[in-house]
Amino acid sequence: MKIGIKKIETFNITQTTQELIFEMDDFRNCTPAFIGKDHKDFMDYITNDIEEIKSFLIENNDILSDQTKKRLYLLDVDPIYEVIEDSRTQYEDSWFTMNKNVEVEEKNLVIGVKNKKVSK
Repeated sequence: MKIGIKKIETFNITQTTQELIFEMDDFRNCTPAFIGKDHKDFMDYITNDIEEIKSFLIENNDILSDQTKKRLYLLDVDPIYEVIEDSRTQYEDSWFTMNKNVEVEEKNLVIGVKNKKVSK
């Protein structure tokens, strides 16, 4: 009697970009324009009003400073991440699964191979 066993492992990696500083008023003449008043409004603007940073950069190329464009690019288009937490180094979350029907699957595999050879 045979049994098939495989090990499954799951883990989480948390990564972050460096903190990038933006002057909220620099976005008031952009399309779409930032019309908010505070930091919360700006976060809502960045995450909801701007659908794709790369397109936003192209559309507002003449409005934004080079420094702001670079920061937006590093924030979302081509971010450089630093890993701040990796569960693989803290604990192992793994388990084994088994397959009791190995003989049936091996038999089907052999039959499938034989059928392929015959049909050629």
